[in-house]
Amino acid sequence: MLADSTAESVGARLKRLRLEQGLSQRDLSSPGVSYAYISRIEAGARTPSVKALRKLASKLGVSAEYLETGSELREVDDRSIRLAEAELEVRLGRDLSAAERKLEAILDAALEAGDSRAAARARAALGLLTAAGGRHLEAVEHLENAIGDEHFQPPQLRPDVYGALGQTYVALGTPERAVSLFEDCLARARRETPRDFDAEIRYSTFLGHALAGSGETDLAAELVLDALARAREQKDPVGARIHSYWLLGRQSLEQRRPGHAADYLDDAAALLRARDHEAALSRAAEAAVEWAESLPESGGNGRAEAIRARAYDLLVGAEARPIGLS
Repeated sequence: MLADSTAESVGARLKRLRLEQGLSQRDLSSPGVSYAYISRIEAGARTPSVKALRKLASKLGVSAEYLETGSELREVDDRSIRLAEAELEVRLGRDLSAAERKLEAILDAALEAGDSRAAARARAALGLLTAAGGRHLEAVEHLENAIGDEHFQPPQLRPDVYGALGQTYVALGTPERAVSLFEDCLARARRETPRDFDAEIRYSTFLGHALAGSGETDLAAELVLDALARAREQKDPVGARIHSYWLLGRQSLEQRRPGHAADYLDDAAALLRARDHEAALSRAAEAAVEWAESLPESGGNGRAEAIRARAYDLLVGAEARPIGLS
């Protein structure tokens, strides 16, 4: 059960968050914020300065606003909305110059506010943008900083980011770095409970491309085929992932990590929508085949046969398409 954040003092909230993450007062200390100072804050003997709040919040993976008040304020919400809009612009490839300016402004604001989660997201989006533009050195810097943040999402949730970093390594002539990155991502995906077969297929494919670039095409092919075989053995791998993300979201809420909870629950909802979408495509393809089969031959011009062939192609494509791999 969640604690009543309105009844907590700043010191009590600081202590709770610290203990929940298994940190000592020394672990949280930094230049200008000594462990003795932290001890006095927790005891209610000192009111932390804005600078101290930002430093402590960054180490705890929460916003300074949350640490101070127990609730996320409009500044954080606005930053999150602006981030989502800029991320969407990058994904759609729309006005990338404007999107880059927005992301740089968001990154500066997030760093100033000690909002490490938003900063990592902004860096990831900037990395994707610069990678797509062939600015590989900039991309590597942004992407490595993003995934190096302890609060950034794991590879299973952001294959776009980890995949872009590996591909950028290859573009810079260092495929061995891509191989190392994707091996680590694949190992992490295999440790998931339940197994995340979608992520395994993705990272097996990424790793396969990196290995193929080094001439190891046999190993590359085996990796992908093995991952696909394991995925086909599962009755409902997507359903397992949805359930897993939902449980992780609930757990994050109980741990008072609302940002992480939102990420997990958003991914569960996105997978549900994807599964509904794929089911609708399959039903449409089946209907197309049914209607095509009922078409009479029309004067021997082959039109009905061509329509039937297209319908069967649609059905095969709909049945073969792995959910979430587009």
